[in-house]
Amino acid sequence: MKRSILYIASIFCAANLWGQEHRVRRDTADLSDYTIEELTKMKSRYTATEMEKTINQAISAASRKPLPLRRSPSIISVVTGDDIEKSGAQDLMDVLALIPGIEFNLDVEGVVALSFRGLWANEGSISLQIDGIEVNEVGYASLQFGNHYALSQIKKIEIIRGPGSAIYGGCAEYAVINIITRNGDDLKGIRADVLAGEANGTYARRNGGLSIGNRKGDWTYSASGMVARGQRSNRQYADAYGNSFGMPGNADLNNDHANLAASYKGLSARFIYDNYQTTNRDGDFTVLSKAYPVDFRSYLSELKFVHRLSKKTELSVKLNHKYSEPWRYTGQPEPEDSTYTYYLLRASTLRGNVSLMWDVHRWLNVLCGLESHNDRGRLQGGQVFRTDSTNEVSYMNYAPYAQLLLRSAIANVTVGARYDVSTAFGSAFNPRLGVTRRMGAFNFKLLYASSFRAPAIESIQRGIDNMKLKPEQSNTLELEASMKIRKDMYLSVNVFDISTKNAIRYFIKTDSVTVGEPDGYRNSDQLIGSRGVEVEYKYRSRFGYVNVAWSYYTVAGKSVDESNVVPVNDAMTLGTARSKLAVSGSVNLTDRFFISPSLVSLGKRWSYETVDADDNGILYQWQPQLVMNLYAGCKELVPNLSGGVGISNIIDERIVYPQAYNSYHSALPGMGRTVYLKILYTIPFK
Repeated sequence: MKRSILYIASIFCAANLWGQEHRVRRDTADLSDYTIEELTKMKSRYTATEMEKTINQAISAASRKPLPLRRSPSIISVVTGDDIEKSGAQDLMDVLALIPGIEFNLDVEGVVALSFRGLWANEGSISLQIDGIEVNEVGYASLQFGNHYALSQIKKIEIIRGPGSAIYGGCAEYAVINIITRNGDDLKGIRADVLAGEANGTYARRNGGLSIGNRKGDWTYSASGMVARGQRSNRQYADAYGNSFGMPGNADLNNDHANLAASYKGLSARFIYDNYQTTNRDGDFTVLSKAYPVDFRSYLSELKFVHRLSKKTELSVKLNHKYSEPWRYTGQPEPEDSTYTYYLLRASTLRGNVSLMWDVHRWLNVLCGLESHNDRGRLQGGQVFRTDSTNEVSYMNYAPYAQLLLRSAIANVTVGARYDVSTAFGSAFNPRLGVTRRMGAFNFKLLYASSFRAPAIESIQRGIDNMKLKPEQSNTLELEASMKIRKDMYLSVNVFDISTKNAIRYFIKTDSVTVGEPDGYRNSDQLIGSRGVEVEYKYRSRFGYVNVAWSYYTVAGKSVDESNVVPVNDAMTLGTARSKLAVSGSVNLTDRFFISPSLVSLGKRWSYETVDADDNGILYQWQPQLVMNLYAGCKELVPNLSGGVGISNIIDERIVYPQAYNSYHSALPGMGRTVYLKILYTIPFK
């Protein structure tokens, strides 16, 4: 605890004292109602501070119409490409670890995924998008993290910390992560980057990326790619029975990724190839005799046309196709590893979307649209789906949606709704209401939204005892109060309450008389949920920045599904910490050199780690976890060359990813202390 206090103090002191010593007095107007785009058009003797630029940047993830951050009808965190470069982050996990409410937990087969606000959120509860294209795989709607996605190619990340189903549909129940990559206008040349890290006894990662893009009249184009080779951990893994193996060489995290885009006036096209591979030796319950590859292969494409019907009306037509082969294993396991079997699902989604946005008046904007998609899955190698006893299934979904943005002197109001009708699960109605109000330096948001998780192909087909699944439905209430303390300081506090009915959970039957498969998905009969508070403090100036984020959740007073309950603590769920503190900062030592420390502290967590003589799980309490990092970087060390060196997990903390549900799978270890090097070289086009 003393170490974390000293570390936090050093970040505060370095940035604040440096800023006070070098601060130039400026006469700055309150520009809170203007976006950055509007600010650049203003002719004024006032100059916006770095903080004002941050809190007034235009955000479109929450409403599709760009709005300043404080007027946006959601709780939103924004991370810019410059923030990522300054932080020295090696991976998207490093970035998301600094966001309130987000934690990482083990799923199965070497996959680490997200929990959010104390609730397990893999398999369709959080939507991850790249340039507006949802990347959740089609079979289970899951996500996979660890040496995945190229940070150097990211322009900005917009994170909706709350429901987004009214806009995005059935994978946006709890949150939306929208990654926006650099396009031709941003690149205007070639960027090449290298990331290399070494840990005790093995390499941590060896990644390389390349981007090229430019604008030629009305044409823009960009092409980026990454080849990444990494490992989850340099430690030992031990299963519930005490069997163990060394993680180096048995926990690979490899990714080949490409993102191609072109646009001409209102017409744009994009293609994304993502081939991610984890390695499975930890098995479902006991370790396997060797490591087996687990592939997640996706091909994503989109064709989009945006046309201005008038100065106030915009028509948008989108068609995208997603093809994925998730959890793919096509080899032959050793006889002693017979529990690990052949699996190849070829799944696809074809989605069409037509929307109309109308600026009726300066104070009223209307958005309406219709979306339809077809999910299709086909099993290979003689496999059949459990429920339909066939190797191919297909489901249709139709969803009209509408949204009103009303701006008045009293408050800004957002009213919206989406109605989904599916051949797979019936229907789901999801209204939303957002009220934002600015009073001088203060800003308030009152938000309510209904959201849902649509059951994916394999959860439908693996319904226990052929149970027909209903959509998981959540109601979320949020209240945020924020204050611009000074022109370079900002504080926000939000409280939330989540209630989820018909939660879709994986279940293993324990009775011996039930006929049928022993495992599968079902709707929980408990009304689960969580409530809590999230606090963010931001200091930002031309001399550096400090971000402090603290989050806390409790399930006290809520029901907890039996797969997630902690028997000895009714305020917690398995695998997650009730409190998290994330502190990051950067100090500009000169115009070129900077130094960036950070830390993430997690409270105590519970998980099932071992079993007794009767194969009953034994609950284990993990002590608080503290991870400290330090990065020293340089912009333009020589013309067009930037980079830096860093140390992650400085104190060599025992990082673990516990499972957030009860399947007696021991926690997966993370990487120990790592020294790494980042290099970025740009070749601008003339």
